[in-house]
Amino acid sequence: MLNLNPDEIKKLVKDKYSKVACDPYAVYNFPVGKTFALKVGYPKEVLDALSVSLTESFTGANNPQPFVELKPGEVVLDLGCGGGLDLYFYSQAVGPQGKVYGVDISEDMVNRAKDNMRKTGRENIEICIGESDNLAFSKAFFDVVASNGIYNLSPDKEAVMREVYRVLKPGGRTVFCEIVLKEPLSEDERKNHSDWFRCIGGALVENDFIDLMKKVGFKNIEVISTCRNARTGHPSAICANIRAYKR
Repeated sequence: MLNLNPDEIKKLVKDKYSKVACDPYAVYNFPVGKTFALKVGYPKEVLDALSVSLTESFTGANNPQPFVELKPGEVVLDLGCGGGLDLYFYSQAVGPQGKVYGVDISEDMVNRAKDNMRKTGRENIEICIGESDNLAFSKAFFDVVASNGIYNLSPDKEAVMREVYRVLKPGGRTVFCEIVLKEPLSEDERKNHSDWFRCIGGALVENDFIDLMKKVGFKNIEVISTCRNARTGHPSAICANIRAYKR
C-alpha cells in the first residue's frame, strides 16, 4: 500500500466496500454483519426488528452510539455511513426537528443506505456519495460529525480531520470509533492490503492521532474508552472511542 498514490488507495477502498454492499455474505478478512454489531453492543431488540439489509453489511470498528449523546434538533454527519445502521440510530436521537446526513465513497453503499432508510420510514436523512477529505458542505454546518472506522481507510488523515473541523459549528463536536495502535507497525505490515482493509494497516499510534487532532485545532480531546474486538486482530491494535470539540 505504501507504493500506491492516494487515488489508488481510495479506489481499492471503494471497490472493497462496494463488494460488501453487493455481497455481504462473501468471505472477508474483517467482520461484516449483524453478529459483529451485536458483539460490539448494538441493542439486539432493535436489530431484530430491523430489515436484514440494514444489518448484514455493517462494517464499523465499534459501536459509537453510547458516546455520541445526540440531542433533539441537532444536525449530524455520519462520515463513511456504509449501509446506514448508525444513520438509523442518529435519526431517532435527533428527532424530526433534527437532521442527519450520510456520506460514503461507495455508490453501492450509498444506494443500499438510501434503500434501507426508505424501508425504515426515516425522513430526516440525506445520503450522498463523497470523499471524506473533500466534503461538499459549507463551513460550520454541523453540530456533530461522527464516524466509525473511517480514518484508517483514508490515505490523508490530516485532510479528513481538517474537513471535519471545517464543517463543524464553533462549539460543535466530533465523536468517533477508530482503530489506533499501541506501537508503530513494521513497513511490511503497512504494505499489506489485508491489514489496511481491517483498519489496521492505515492506523496511527494513539498519541500521533491525538496530536493530529490538536494540530488541526480540536480542543478538549478525550479518549472515552478503548477496547479490543474482531476488528483489532493485530496485537498492537485497539479501538478507541474519542470525543473532541471545535473551539
